[in-house]
Amino acid sequence: MESESFELLENTDITTYLIDRPWVTYRSNADLDSLGARFGSPNPEGSNRLLRMSSIIRATHASGRTESLLSFLFSPVQLRLVNNEYLAGSQFSQLKGIDEFVLNGLTGDESKDILIVADAIKRRVIKEINEILRYSNVELISSGNSWNIVSVDEGIKISVPTKRINAGYISDLLSQGLDDLKDGDFDSVVTKSRTLIEEVFLQILADNNVECKRNGDISKYRNLVVRTLGMRPSQEWNPRITKMISHLNAITDLIAEMRNKDGDAHASSERVKIQAAEAELLLNASVSLSTYYFRIKDRHV
Repeated sequence: MESESFELLENTDITTYLIDRPWVTYRSNADLDSLGARFGSPNPEGSNRLLRMSSIIRATHASGRTESLLSFLFSPVQLRLVNNEYLAGSQFSQLKGIDEFVLNGLTGDESKDILIVADAIKRRVIKEINEILRYSNVELISSGNSWNIVSVDEGIKISVPTKRINAGYISDLLSQGLDDLKDGDFDSVVTKSRTLIEEVFLQILADNNVECKRNGDISKYRNLVVRTLGMRPSQEWNPRITKMISHLNAITDLIAEMRNKDGDAHASSERVKIQAAEAELLLNASVSLSTYYFRIKDRHV
């Protein structure tokens, strides 16, 4: 059962930071209907957008899915329009209207920079929310897709719960991906597939106390995971298993490449629209890969 403190997020001063400019992508009433339906509240109550968002948070909290809601709102896909405006240097970018929103760590690689901007937005919004929560002597903290509200006395040390990303997490993301397939949103499936593998790798590394800079380099994450779990092929291995691991690495790299060039996280000159059959194959492949790596992690322990 999630923390009762998540009820504090129903405050309309807080919901402003979750659905309105200049902080995140603006959500209309129609957008809120879709958001509510996705998280089990198909008819959000309220006479205005802020109250309707509060009712979505209330319903989501009742079902124990507040972490999933927050992760969804601050995902690169949901912040796509904000990110693209900022990275394109648009003078009308809403982020330019936020004092001190200056990023020095941009790499020039759009696939990485979009993650950097999304993370910066999340940290800035958390800061604003905590200015409100401090009157209740609590604060909102986040690491990856893990969220919690803790007493200010506990400080801001963030720890990733063991097995935070597990079979339930994978099942939930698969369900979201299948919804996207039904809606014809194949680009989103590409991004979800890549995100799943990335989060699984980061969780495995965190569980094994392996330090890793989160910069979106999925091949680096994979290499660390392979080394950590002792998956380096040796002469004692069945040659067919060695070949399988090699193909697994190739599939992982391909999923990352498809997301970078053909997904909806950003525009690409090499982008080719993906079709339903390939999107479903990609989703199922990422789920199978993620489950396999978790099985190896459990065996390694």
